[in-house]
Amino acid sequence: MNVIKGQNFRLLTNMGAGSIAAVPEETNVSITLTGNTEDTTTKDTEGMFSQEDIVSTAWSAQVDTYQADPEQLKAILSVFIAATPIAVGWDQTAGSQNSVAQNANFKRSGQALLNDFSMQFDDRAIVTTSLQFQGTGALS
Repeated sequence: MNVIKGQNFRLLTNMGAGSIAAVPEETNVSITLTGNTEDTTTKDTEGMFSQEDIVSTAWSAQVDTYQADPEQLKAILSVFIAATPIAVGWDQTAGSQNSVAQNANFKRSGQALLNDFSMQFDDRAIVTTSLQFQGTGALS
């Protein structure tokens, strides 16, 4: 039985690199795909319930990380300040530090904005970040 292990599912971006690669030190990844609906109920509709149709779709991705590398934090801030879309995707990974994309059947990528970035500095000298990407077009 072939299963997806959470530790082998990574968010990939081109932040701070020329090509798309796994975000360093990921602890949690969430992907949200949304079908935006519109009520299309008419006088011909039987019953009292609305009929929803998907009129557009949207996607977003969130990743939580440990960040010990000041250069990586600098790259993230640069992407946020630039406010321009970057390549974002997800895939099952393996290899050295579990960072080599495997081209799984469910992998997807597209362009997204880094629209939310938070950093937390705790009393144990650990820096954690949370990055939220909002898709700006279709996934491929």
